[in-house]
Amino acid sequence: MSRSICAFRVLGVAVAAIALACEPARAAGETSGPAAGTEDRIADISVVGTDFRVRLASGRVLTGRDLVGARLKLDVQGGVAPQQVRIDAVVNDPLDPSGETLIYRMRALAPESGQWQELCNPDAAGERWAFPLRGLWDADGYVLSDRGLTLTCGDGAMGKCTRWGYKPWKTLADGTRLSDYHQACVRMVNANYCGDHRTTRDGMLIDYWDTLGIAKPDPEPQRLGLEFEAAWGPNGAVCVAHTRVPEHATLEGLRRDCPRLRDRLGPGSCSPETAANWKEPVLLFNRSR
Repeated sequence: MSRSICAFRVLGVAVAAIALACEPARAAGETSGPAAGTEDRIADISVVGTDFRVRLASGRVLTGRDLVGARLKLDVQGGVAPQQVRIDAVVNDPLDPSGETLIYRMRALAPESGQWQELCNPDAAGERWAFPLRGLWDADGYVLSDRGLTLTCGDGAMGKCTRWGYKPWKTLADGTRLSDYHQACVRMVNANYCGDHRTTRDGMLIDYWDTLGIAKPDPEPQRLGLEFEAAWGPNGAVCVAHTRVPEHATLEGLRRDCPRLRDRLGPGSCSPETAANWKEPVLLFNRSR
């Protein structure tokens, strides 16, 4: 099936931060309700899947819906002042039939106004969901460290790819790591062919599928005017039939700037069938206009 995508982007941290990273050992916070004593101070924050695990000084562990109403104070990477985030709702992701993905409605405290503002932009359904991922991630979706956590939103590439089923924490029974598929998906969403920068534009329509059968191709792409664009691996495109936004990237530009793709450009060299000829893992495919 076809999906409308909006590329991941980092907005102002204080107002509508798409990604916040913190070191658990340095995080502090408080739960809502009656005045909290020392035993209710947060000692540690970790993430399992998309489930916050908050350990209090008393040894009690809060997870999932236990955290509705909680205010977390996070030390943010990059020298930014500590940020306060409030969890207003926690639900099972309706896009995940397994029920293991939790998504959160969050608001961040804007220090300039003292007002609680939405953490996330609306997704394609008009909803504003966020969730944590283990580790520190940069704006392009690369994992910088296993320590800490990163908050991402459902309207960004990291969030979309997780909710589409490419769960970066999950390993299948046969040993397949979905983290590789998540990385490939983020490159695909961002039209990040070379693996060094995004070239897409918000709101572009794509159809995508993978080698595992998590997503299947639209059986009638012609009705939407979609043509095969590229095959993808964890580091970017494996081959490119056409670029998604010619004003941002062209085949000629890729031939010049991305040496590994030099012989893999154009419809004659790149199709779902020929992509397997190149000595790189092919995990996802997509079509676009």
